[in-house]
Amino acid sequence: MGRIKQQAPTFRTSKRKDGYYDIRYEQDGETKTKSTGTKDPKAAERFRAQFAADWSKPTTNAKAVVSDAIDLYWAYKEATIKQPVSARAALNNVVRLMGELSIAKLTQRDFDTYARTRLSEKRKNGAGTVSEGTVSKELRLFRAALNYAHRERLITNAVTFRLPTKSSGVRDVWITKDQANRIIENASPHIALFVLIALSTAKRREAILQLKWDAVDLTASREAIDFGDDVGNKRRGSTPISGISRLIDRLKAAKETSTSEHVIEFRGKPLLDVKNGVKQACVRAGIEVITSHVLKHSAITWMVQGGVGLERIAKFSNTSKQMIEQVYGHHSPEYLREVSNAVTF
Repeated sequence: MGRIKQQAPTFRTSKRKDGYYDIRYEQDGETKTKSTGTKDPKAAERFRAQFAADWSKPTTNAKAVVSDAIDLYWAYKEATIKQPVSARAALNNVVRLMGELSIAKLTQRDFDTYARTRLSEKRKNGAGTVSEGTVSKELRLFRAALNYAHRERLITNAVTFRLPTKSSGVRDVWITKDQANRIIENASPHIALFVLIALSTAKRREAILQLKWDAVDLTASREAIDFGDDVGNKRRGSTPISGISRLIDRLKAAKETSTSEHVIEFRGKPLLDVKNGVKQACVRAGIEVITSHVLKHSAITWMVQGGVGLERIAKFSNTSKQMIEQVYGHHSPEYLREVSNAVTF
């Protein structure tokens, strides 16, 4: 792998007896020097600054393998990425199947093989095989890692490839209110609260898991949840919960016994994922295992079926009206009535 120094030493300039400047630094317990080749103090300082900046950069390595590029990318990205757990899991799959492959020898066939292999693997929650959307996400992250490795000169040539899969659209999978009640009744308390929030607010998993109590206003005059700023193209915003007595009562009870700042907690710590909890609740309830996104999908479907205007749904769920029309419009009673009238003769 190319040289990557994680912790750079302190670099200082010092003037030699002959008037030239050296850079002095500690490495492996030894004091080392690097000549700047100049007697000009300003030029020596510029040399020192560039030397220090280049220190932690990788050296180009024609033998670099896939795991090298991913390690380099993750060291740079981990602190700022919005969903580190899911991103790391996605990259781990790439490392598992392609980690030892030479970057210089990658071809489109390697990416096609990766996609076929992943699409044949079972999901962790046991609900069918891995989706095209999941594989596309993994390969897009891999592409970002390769691009970063090229920018940082770990590899000399950029790697281009065509995504062998396409991001999957939203499947029309939703649960009934009766099924929702059965899931909540058979779920652990923290999972039951998660499900209730998701179905009552139509918010995504990450927004709920990151929710803290200081963003939950349960005063009678307000009763709202602020899910925070948007993340990328994922809208969040504030959602009123006034009148949703079941959710308000459950939140008040959970707050009284809470031992952390996060609303969804388990043994005093924030919960990182709910896949297993939701799966177990579904199994105990005797219904097909669903993902957490189906909860948001179900909430919006219920609103459309109930005849709520699309603009009001879009505002409440922080989802664009265009998306509501495109994905959920066919559930509208008005839509069904128009279709029925059109084919009646």
